[in-house]
Amino acid sequence: MIMSLGDIASRATTMAGGRIDWSLSEASWWINIAYSEVASRINAHRPKEGLAQSSTSSGENRIAFPGDFDYAIALTCYVPSGSTATSIGTTVVPLRQRDPRWMDSQNIGGDNSATNTTSGIPEAYMTYSSWIELWPSPNSAYSLQLRYMTKNPILVNSTDTVVLDDRWHPAVLWKTVELLEASRNNNEAEDRARNRYLSYVASTPNDFALRQKDRTGLSLSVKLWDRYE
Repeated sequence: MIMSLGDIASRATTMAGGRIDWSLSEASWWINIAYSEVASRINAHRPKEGLAQSSTSSGENRIAFPGDFDYAIALTCYVPSGSTATSIGTTVVPLRQRDPRWMDSQNIGGDNSATNTTSGIPEAYMTYSSWIELWPSPNSAYSLQLRYMTKNPILVNSTDTVVLDDRWHPAVLWKTVELLEASRNNNEAEDRARNRYLSYVASTPNDFALRQKDRTGLSLSVKLWDRYE
């Protein structure tokens, strides 16, 4: 069931005792808090996955995040056949994610600065501040494909809908009820609402679990051992 901001506000306030002392503005605030909580708790939610294409330029190792970037899932570099690095067709290079300590240790300039002077086809990357940093620094124009998770869009208008698979919309509703009860210090009702929310989340498979239903990429290797009496 797909729910809008108006739907959740109406149903949540009704479930929270039918009180009328919540303004739409206050209810909307709690709904967005609940929305953020549900989105952070569940894993690999498909509607929030994004895809961005970009290209490098020689000597520039920083790529700005997309405007709705939350965190990276995978980054791939495509080296065209016209590149001096390959002559047999496009080469696909999956980049490995590294941390800042590793990235800074790759300096070979000899001046003890943090500037990385190595250039070539990117092999690794890290996310930092508002950009993606590549190593080594690109020595040519290469195409990049970024798979990433997007941020939650804030629900503002009553017709705005939760950008999660519809099986998670009830979870946003249950969590909103819990927060509304907490905002009025109704501890007993808050506990009941929290238990309802946690039970629903625990019983609902996330996207990662659903993807495991396709068994074609999974295998099991069994090793037989000789047994001596």
